[in-house]
Amino acid sequence: MDEIVCHIAIADDWGMSRKFGEYEVATRGMPWEPGGHIRACDPADVADVVATVYADVRLPLLRIDCSVEGLARNGVEVARVDGQPRILGPIPMNPDVVVGEHPLTA
Repeated sequence: MDEIVCHIAIADDWGMSRKFGEYEVATRGMPWEPGGHIRACDPADVADVVATVYADVRLPLLRIDCSVEGLARNGVEVARVDGQPRILGPIPMNPDVVVGEHPLTA
């Protein structure tokens, strides 16, 4: 079974990235480039991340479910640091990688 990691995205950021074919926002207000990775979490941790990191955000949020195998097939590695997944490159916006997009409430 394919491992899934989740990224919490501001819906407008996600939507704007579609025309480029990849998403490179590490976390709210931070592009991928300075940190070298996109923050992710395990599906079981999404509610905690939304409650702690995005509690003050009043913009629509999305839970982006990414296939770890799909990322690897597209040349993007997922590493774990202190148990937390990190996506080590931009997320290709194709169905091999992005297996789910779910609206969230902060």
